[in-house]
Amino acid sequence: MTSPSKLKGTKQSANKNNSMMTVVGESNNSSRQLSSSSIRLLLILSAIILFGISSMIYTHSKLIKNDGDRMAAVADTSLQSFAPPTRKKFSLLDRRRQQKELQRWPTNNNASATVREKITTRELLQRAQQQQQSKQQSVISDERQTQKANGMHICTCLNTQQTQPSKLPSKPKKIRWLHIPKTGTSFISTLWSYTSSTTNRYIDLNVNSHSCSMFDNTSYSMYDFVLMKRYPWEMYGALNMIPNNTKLSVDIPLGLVGGTQHAALAHDLKNDESYINTPHYQRVKHSKMIRKWGSEISNNITIASFFRQPEDRILSAYYDGRHSNGFTPEIYKGLVDASYQRNPTTKQHSCTIDNSNKTYHNPLECFARYPGIAGCMTRMLSGETCADGILQENGIENLQMALDVILNHLDFVGLMEEWNESICQFHRLFGGKKKNDSSGTLYWDRPLQGEFSNVHKSTKQKTFTTKHLNGFEDHADRAVYEAVKYKFNQMVGTNKCHRYMTWDELRNDKEGIVERQGIKLDGDGNICKPKSCVELGKQCGEWSDGCGKTIICGMCNVGRTGLPSTWRVQCSEEGQCIDYCSPWKQKGYWFLSDDSPPAMKEVITVINKPTDQSYLTPVDAILICDKACNNGSSSSFQHFIDTGLCKCGTTPTILSKNFTFQDFSKAHDLTTMCGTNKVRNGAYLLENETQPICCPPGLTQKSALTKELKGKGWVRLFSMGSFNKEGEYFDHVRIECGAFQECEAVAREKKAEMAVFDLFNSMCYLARNVIDLKDWYTVTKDNQYRYAIDLRQG
Repeated sequence: MTSPSKLKGTKQSANKNNSMMTVVGESNNSSRQLSSSSIRLLLILSAIILFGISSMIYTHSKLIKNDGDRMAAVADTSLQSFAPPTRKKFSLLDRRRQQKELQRWPTNNNASATVREKITTRELLQRAQQQQQSKQQSVISDERQTQKANGMHICTCLNTQQTQPSKLPSKPKKIRWLHIPKTGTSFISTLWSYTSSTTNRYIDLNVNSHSCSMFDNTSYSMYDFVLMKRYPWEMYGALNMIPNNTKLSVDIPLGLVGGTQHAALAHDLKNDESYINTPHYQRVKHSKMIRKWGSEISNNITIASFFRQPEDRILSAYYDGRHSNGFTPEIYKGLVDASYQRNPTTKQHSCTIDNSNKTYHNPLECFARYPGIAGCMTRMLSGETCADGILQENGIENLQMALDVILNHLDFVGLMEEWNESICQFHRLFGGKKKNDSSGTLYWDRPLQGEFSNVHKSTKQKTFTTKHLNGFEDHADRAVYEAVKYKFNQMVGTNKCHRYMTWDELRNDKEGIVERQGIKLDGDGNICKPKSCVELGKQCGEWSDGCGKTIICGMCNVGRTGLPSTWRVQCSEEGQCIDYCSPWKQKGYWFLSDDSPPAMKEVITVINKPTDQSYLTPVDAILICDKACNNGSSSSFQHFIDTGLCKCGTTPTILSKNFTFQDFSKAHDLTTMCGTNKVRNGAYLLENETQPICCPPGLTQKSALTKELKGKGWVRLFSMGSFNKEGEYFDHVRIECGAFQECEAVAREKKAEMAVFDLFNSMCYLARNVIDLKDWYTVTKDNQYRYAIDLRQG
């Protein structure tokens, strides 16, 4: 094995032979001949390049052979890719911030920290020109936004049967998604399908990205939460991942762990003395920027992440409400205020930042240059939040650690600019399954077509592009991005395999792709096109897709209509989501049949209920109550008041809306946006209005668990660091009005060791063989409305 000293010598020799630069020791005499501003520039340029070189040379990448020639090539690549900015662009940083950054550079960590670079003006100009050309070529062409509907995505390197390739990693038991803001929320489609789908049974990913609140008519775009609510882990993922009737250990396969939110990658704060002894760590250890739980890097967890061209990521963040995860409300307010500053005379955008004298003339540039915005990807790789709300630095301080993580600890890197290829590569690396024989062959399930879609596409009209940044460059994230591109190319190698084929190309296939991919043909030799849930007319349940597989349409969610949270929703035998009132259902008044009570048979005739509808709509029940409260002489209607099914008040506004059976049904379609659907905005009931009496109000959105529930052992689940217990989920029960008490009673009756109450879906998930996952990871699930209780004691 080549020693680090020889590698360093090889690198320096290569640089000398190529006449790129000469690395020399620090010289006080030569430094004095330069101006103070030049010294600052050279010091910072040296540190950037030094961090790239030292990380490349002194670490052993999983993807790079440990020989001198390859390491020298890596170092050369890093030096060329991590080209420093020109003096003109760098001078946009004010002098005070330059001085602060110089003070942060370590001066005693190792001898190489004192190395300085001597570089000519000509070479600086050449590098600046190369960067500018690279920037002009980096206009993002998001493959997901240009897809056609006349064919399908094919990953040609994934076949139904193939000799087991070499150098493929083992199938991961736990995947940690480092979700950097604005780098592809759509990746949750692949990750959730990875846990919830099998060869012949898969989830429908075509779900509208807007999550509906169960407490009011608000909604927000959160595709990951929508997917997890539609396909809960306990009912779909756990059944595929966790073995049945087996004594479990902390090594159980869980699929996706650690949450889908923008949690930074954790580092080993207990054992990594080289990190915890740095001045930078000492500055932030008392802040919330550093995660306090254990490290995925130190445990057997596969780490996957997508990355994006830095300035384009900032542009996307700007148009997403000036996304700055990590800023305090006060800092965020300052950011927004700066973006909206205008010159009082010209009325044009004009902002100054950080008490500097430099003025910027558009809100995008103000956002990008605001202290703490640059360096998001770099910080999240090194354990800190995307936006620096503590020190408000630009990420340079974190660069060395970030590069080490990329080359040595990330198991999968994807590029938004290579989205389709990245999805194929994820499946190639982690999706292979062994045949049930002794042949040693692997087969791959084809990625779902929804994995290639942009499920979180912005509809905002963009008036700014990266050219309006006026020369701003995110230096730290550019270095990270170049390292990621290098690793991505090494990961793909000669296995580039995405291909989009039209139906005609597939029908006339002469390459054997159709056969190798296991694509079904109909009796006429045409490609079988699986039907989606919407095409099947289904809103929930599991159904044949018409091509020999089962498509899962998932669970019905509350909040799709404007009805109060005291109402419930369930899936019918026909695959339709039905809103209902629990007390009415329990007494046999909601679902109509020959066995319905006599009073029910009479009133449905009076309200002209269609005979072909086998259950009430919310408007039917409200109309019955309205007539009962205003027509007490009818014994059938009076019966609904006497039995406590109706509450009298003012005339319900909803009756004037003329909502139909179809209106309520359409609200539950998978692709319907809750914020714009008709009943979501109009089917509301005020407290003083006449209405059916449904379940008692449960927890509100802002309320915490009561002391009584806490005393019984109920805790709220979060993505990280709380109730880290899992088990084998063997049953699930719909909870009507009993909430926590009913869930606990059912769990004890069925001898469960743990119960999880899903308030959003009114479901109680029961588990046995429960184990503690310690304090360093937990399975990913929608944790907004989940509560758990450990029943093994008491």
